[in-house]
Amino acid sequence: MGTNKQLNRSFKHTSTIFDQLFQQYSSIGFKKAHILKAWQQCGDNQQTFHEELIKISQQENALILNEDDLFNSMMQLKMQLEQIEQQDLKIAIQLSLDQNAQSKQINSENRTNKSIPVGLKNLGNTCYMNAMLQSLFNVLPFRKFILELDLKDNQSLAYNFLLQLQLLFLMLQESNQSYITPYNLFEALQKFKPSAMFIRGVQNDFNELQNSFLDAIEQALKEENFEEEKKKFCEMFYGEAKEILSYKENDKEIIKFNDTTFGSISIEAADKDLEKGFINTRILIIDEYETDNKEKTKAKIDQNIVQAPFLISFYINRVYYDPKQKQVCKNNTQFNFNSSLNINQFKTINQGQKNLELQKLDEEEQRILDQLKSFGDTKEEIEENFNKVIKLFKRNEGQIDNLVTIDGFCICDENTANPNIIPSDQMLFQLQSYKEKMMKTVQLLTDQLERIQEQKKKILKSDQNMYLLTSVLMHDGSANSGHYYCYVLDKKDLTTWWKCNDSTVTKVDFAQVYKDASGSNRVNSNVSGLIYEQEQWLKVDKIQINQKLLSFIQEDKEKQLIAQDEQKVLNRKAIILQQIQQQKNKLLKYKDQLDREFERFSNFDQFLNSVNQNVYQYYLILTTVQQDIVLIKDQLNKPQEVNNYIKYFITQTNLITTNYDTELKKLKDEYLMINSLLQQLPLKNITNQNYSEKIRYYYTILKQISDIKSCSTLANHLKKIYEVLLLKGCFYVDLSLQANNIQTCIEISQSILISINQNQYVDKLIFQQVFANLKLSSEQVKLITKNTEISDQIIQLQNKGELFINLKQLEFKSLESEILQLQRLRNDSLKLWIHQYDKIKTEQKLLDQNDRQNAEVLLYF
Repeated sequence: MGTNKQLNRSFKHTSTIFDQLFQQYSSIGFKKAHILKAWQQCGDNQQTFHEELIKISQQENALILNEDDLFNSMMQLKMQLEQIEQQDLKIAIQLSLDQNAQSKQINSENRTNKSIPVGLKNLGNTCYMNAMLQSLFNVLPFRKFILELDLKDNQSLAYNFLLQLQLLFLMLQESNQSYITPYNLFEALQKFKPSAMFIRGVQNDFNELQNSFLDAIEQALKEENFEEEKKKFCEMFYGEAKEILSYKENDKEIIKFNDTTFGSISIEAADKDLEKGFINTRILIIDEYETDNKEKTKAKIDQNIVQAPFLISFYINRVYYDPKQKQVCKNNTQFNFNSSLNINQFKTINQGQKNLELQKLDEEEQRILDQLKSFGDTKEEIEENFNKVIKLFKRNEGQIDNLVTIDGFCICDENTANPNIIPSDQMLFQLQSYKEKMMKTVQLLTDQLERIQEQKKKILKSDQNMYLLTSVLMHDGSANSGHYYCYVLDKKDLTTWWKCNDSTVTKVDFAQVYKDASGSNRVNSNVSGLIYEQEQWLKVDKIQINQKLLSFIQEDKEKQLIAQDEQKVLNRKAIILQQIQQQKNKLLKYKDQLDREFERFSNFDQFLNSVNQNVYQYYLILTTVQQDIVLIKDQLNKPQEVNNYIKYFITQTNLITTNYDTELKKLKDEYLMINSLLQQLPLKNITNQNYSEKIRYYYTILKQISDIKSCSTLANHLKKIYEVLLLKGCFYVDLSLQANNIQTCIEISQSILISINQNQYVDKLIFQQVFANLKLSSEQVKLITKNTEISDQIIQLQNKGELFINLKQLEFKSLESEILQLQRLRNDSLKLWIHQYDKIKTEQKLLDQNDRQNAEVLLYF
């Protein structure tokens, strides 16, 4: 308990970190005492904690375990730690994005400043490619070189690769989008150079990819006969060096010279410093060099830079093989570098000839960066941390229960009786003083850093061998996996830096870049690559983009607008499906079967639903999609493309798999024809004066409807009304007879006779009833006229005329008014004869003529 209490006093401000480490490491088998001891010895430095803990555990385990047991134990532990590391890596990537979210991200609509980078979409473990592309794109002369290539379309793989690189660079420069996708370039590279270290979905090495990518460009330029351009490209990325081989043979000094070229320079992270590592790459000692005489001797190779490239790329190799663990590991040691680099020393291999003024500025810059890193991330964070501590000592904020040691002073509440302990109000005053002094110190250091960097820029302008740092490649993870992103320098002001983390771009300053690169934010996150450019090479003249490329960018903008519209249309799917279901749930309004038939031919959906389910489903989906998308037409970038968007939606959603346009047209024509017939059906104002004409209309319509298969139910109901009208026609014969209008009486009876003799729509029993009614009327005519010939015209067909007449094709309209007329017809003017019809059909016998006439006589007046 005593140790734990002392630990909490000493590391009170990092107790949360310690608790997490304590829980994590104890859960995988480390002894709690070892964890506490390692924490005390490493201070609050998480970078050395793990190494310290392993050392302590090894020392004790070595006493009780043999070497094999110890190795197996360590391998098992390593596997457990790697699992934790992988989990932590996922968290780190998210934290990296969270840090972006806290900073000011770039809104695509606000990208009027073309120096602001555009993000690149991760295609699946392609962050290393995105980081490489962002770094290369930020090299303005290279960007200009690529965009001004005059490509001749020959459909070759080399042409397509260069074209896709041009288009990507063009989009990165001109696009207003927050990010774009490098998919087309990815595909073109794989086809052109399948050997490239580039497999989508698989994490690869950044350095190998960049070398392979530059080789692909050089090869493509060669295949497309860009000889001058190829030479210019090589001058950008490849330098010339002279190797000096020296050794002794028979006590004689032998010196040989060899001209070589070099590209990216690989430096071991173990060198911990860029210039030191650079020097180590220039000198190679060979213990057993084989001479021309086949003798072995010690030799030395010095490599002097003869002609440096315009751009120098450094790769920080952090991967090494651990023979004890028998696996590759990552060296997370801090690696120092400056914002500028003088390569004079690497041309002469003489440290004394380096620009002394710049050397002093580099040392001073490094000292200030280290100091700033020790204070914290930003002035705002420092102030916030101070305020949290100050809050502990303010009155009414709670009492301090335990003793706390800060800067060697033991403090407590002011009511404490011990006079040797500082009261909290006095400590509060000291803390506030510390805060003010620290904030002033941070501001002074920041100002000094800016002045130093400005002085370095001036020196750079006077020395062509001076290079300025323009890109920092970061890796977060282990030796076998991880996440790449990069920082690039804004070439417009040479002060601002941009963090390019796949599709997310964030503005930062160099102090934050250096802190992140040193691993201060996360142990496994550190610098993996550096790009330096000649200062005089940082700015370029206006890039001349040819019209062909501009047309590509316009086409791409059009595609983007269409893609946005297509996505907006696809987002309507849930709403459209809901509308379709609602339409399916709609019920017919009327309960009467004949009314429902009329309603069916007022609603095409209901008609289709009743005759063909497949066509109905097709039509319902099609019309719902059309209506919904047309409704949002004004919200689209290209409303004139609405019909294409409808086709796109149907194709993408697979809501329609079979085309029923032919069947739909056929049924639509049938539906419109029936609707037109029902509009012309005589349902009102039927009198003895117009009866003959009305019954001919009715017959014509009934005949056409009866010939249509989908109208069988409607035809049956209309047939009943037709037979009822024939029964009422007999009434009109008697009514005309009572009015002594013998001619009308004969016309109506002849119409009825034609109807019952020429068509199949009259039931046998109804036929008999109608004939019996006419026979009785004939006898009455004979009594009145005393003329047998006239009376015979009532019951004998005089002329076998045709009832069928030609009808018009009317425009579609709702049959709501016809339904109301039909209801009035059946409930009013045809009520008596419907009753007669039902009685005949029910009793299956003819009506008594006296009863019939007695019922009808009341309607004569």
